[in-house]
Amino acid sequence: MKPEPQHQTYAAVDLGSNSFHLLIARREHGELRVLDRIREMVRLGGGLDDTGCLNGKTQQRAMDCLARFGQRLRGIPAANIRAVGTQTFRRLNNANAFLLASEQALECPIDIIAGHEEARLIYLGVTQWIAGHQQKQLVMDIGGGSTELVVGEGFDLLEMESLQFGCVALTKRFFPNGKLTPGRLKNTERAVAAELQEIQSAFRETGWQQAVGASGTIRSAAAMCAANGWCKKGVTSRALGKLKQTALSFSHLDDIRIDGLSERRRPVFIGGLAILLACFKALDIDELVVSPYALREGLLYDLLGRLEHRDPRDNAVKAMMARFAVDPAQVIRVRTTALEIFDRLSPGQPVSRPHRKLLAWAADLHETGLGLSHNNYQQHSAYLVEASDMAGFSRQEQLFLATLVAYQRRAIAADYAARLPIRLHTALRLTLLCIRLAWILCRTREDRAVPDFTIDLLDTTVHMALPAAWKENHPLTITDLEYEQRAVKITGLDLQVVYLDADSRIHD
Repeated sequence: MKPEPQHQTYAAVDLGSNSFHLLIARREHGELRVLDRIREMVRLGGGLDDTGCLNGKTQQRAMDCLARFGQRLRGIPAANIRAVGTQTFRRLNNANAFLLASEQALECPIDIIAGHEEARLIYLGVTQWIAGHQQKQLVMDIGGGSTELVVGEGFDLLEMESLQFGCVALTKRFFPNGKLTPGRLKNTERAVAAELQEIQSAFRETGWQQAVGASGTIRSAAAMCAANGWCKKGVTSRALGKLKQTALSFSHLDDIRIDGLSERRRPVFIGGLAILLACFKALDIDELVVSPYALREGLLYDLLGRLEHRDPRDNAVKAMMARFAVDPAQVIRVRTTALEIFDRLSPGQPVSRPHRKLLAWAADLHETGLGLSHNNYQQHSAYLVEASDMAGFSRQEQLFLATLVAYQRRAIAADYAARLPIRLHTALRLTLLCIRLAWILCRTREDRAVPDFTIDLLDTTVHMALPAAWKENHPLTITDLEYEQRAVKITGLDLQVVYLDADSRIHD
């Protein structure tokens, strides 16, 4: 067999609350051709207790699956792989510990994405299936731990919501012993309807011409409707009613036998059915067509966009800069200086282009909090960066940005890196130094205040040299640099600053 051209091979890993998915595709003539799909029912969400702890049996099942995925990913360039964790990863009590073990098993970094980002990626995946249709679409995806609803037109998102319930979570909550009664199913529907009440008016008013469903619960429901002759394709409201009646003819989840329902889907089917029933009613859906594409396809196309300079994160940062009216001239000063320092320090260090981009975005957003208050504005900026819905960013990326912004000036907390995965600590330490030095050199907001300088890093010692003649007229900057020499020690770096005269001799 002809070997795969690995540089044109891409992979997406979707670590959901019910199933783990691996999708591998090769780019040919500008399109993605699927080479391999692997899907395993891990039921991660089912192993999570109310405190956010995952039981050992579920952890082992997840690690075994990830090891198999990791073997299939070997040989594919790291830049061509994107793995994400969804609702159960978001709920984990000690996410970093489980994340570290998961990344070691998968041999690949895993991004934890927020609900709105999950919804965006699902919509992006579905739009690849309905490409060419410019009418408004309602896209619904019922996962194991969350349900995503999006209304869009073409590639534009009009309404978007991620609801914190899915087929695994609801089945576990309302049917803990597996007993199935009309009253229990009704109570489950009511719980979903209560969550939908806040958003149903906005979604209905936006309107759509077609409703599209994605992922396992909806595909399973469509398979049952077709197998029993209730409708030819998709899911209609009439067919859904018949499916509900048939399901209620059984008294226990283990006893449910409906043509089209797989053995793997049976344990969590009833929770997904309750969500589907509530959504059909609240959003007045008459018919739902089923898309074969979902989150993993969206991940692949989003990855291609990043590699081809169509990164949604750029637009998210620009929108946030505009919203909080940052000073564009100061942004340019700080970003240019920070990146210059990074480029001089990074050779030989375990940092890469993605870390450089994060540093640039942090510089763009470092003064967003000034619109709230000048006092401790860096803390306000950090809160805004961390808490905002920023399209394209994972949770770890937003936390990385927020940490850079929070500690751009003044003291650095001893636990400044504690909330980030260990794999990001070295990059955080280096980029933090870059933005802090850039802030110091650009503090007076004058282009001519930034001098020519040299800087290099040897082991943990940073050597910085500045012109002696410049020193005499910049006492504020000198004081800030003296403070920085003490402050940066908390990160494990030793900053040495010298001032050179015209003959390159050290000047006291």
